[in-house]
Amino acid sequence: MLSAANKGSSDQQILARSTSAGNFRARRGGLLAGYDFTNRVRGALIKARDEAHRRNHQYVGTEHLLLGLLAEEDTLVMDVLENLGARSVDIQTTVNHLVEDGPPSAKSRIADLPYTSRARVVLDQAIGVAHEFGDGYVGTQHLLLGLVRERHGIAAKALTIAGLSEASLRREIVRLLQGEGVAALLEVDAPLQIQEKHVPLSVAVEIRYDDGTLAKKVFTSNDDAIVFLREKTQE
Repeated sequence: MLSAANKGSSDQQILARSTSAGNFRARRGGLLAGYDFTNRVRGALIKARDEAHRRNHQYVGTEHLLLGLLAEEDTLVMDVLENLGARSVDIQTTVNHLVEDGPPSAKSRIADLPYTSRARVVLDQAIGVAHEFGDGYVGTQHLLLGLVRERHGIAAKALTIAGLSEASLRREIVRLLQGEGVAALLEVDAPLQIQEKHVPLSVAVEIRYDDGTLAKKVFTSNDDAIVFLREKTQE
């Protein structure tokens, strides 16, 4: 088990949380420029910081990013893991075995917790994966692949113990995104550029059946679209 005291805590954050829109953007240029995180990834990053603070850690590491990602419900990642026979609760248990909590005296202000160098690499990797997929945003699937790519991180170790590899995860993600499953549609999460311009969000769902019939509906909320998708695919 790794002690929290053995982890570096001097790494600077590369993410800034906007006070106006809660938007996470990378500060550095190059490949990081032009990419935004979806609401689900932003939620995972917030939960990762909460998890680090709860465990009295003075840093946000890859393990916290993984736990934050697993805490986000109804995402493409959750469907990928389920299809590959991996349970999120088991992965969480593995992380708990790999890393112990820090002493209460080590608790820092949650806003002051820095990302470790490996966590920063994971975020770089996630943006790189989004670039490979041709996406202009970073979704939960990109973050998952970024985590498993950083092979020396605790998150990658936990995923490996669960029997998951970058190749298997990538294959399942691609399979779902290519339309062989509806799970890819469940992470209906508009890029932040649209939301920041206050453009009304609508979600159009179209299901075409083998007999040629078509079920199509437009929703004003992601939740309603998700419910509709699930109902139709279970008929």
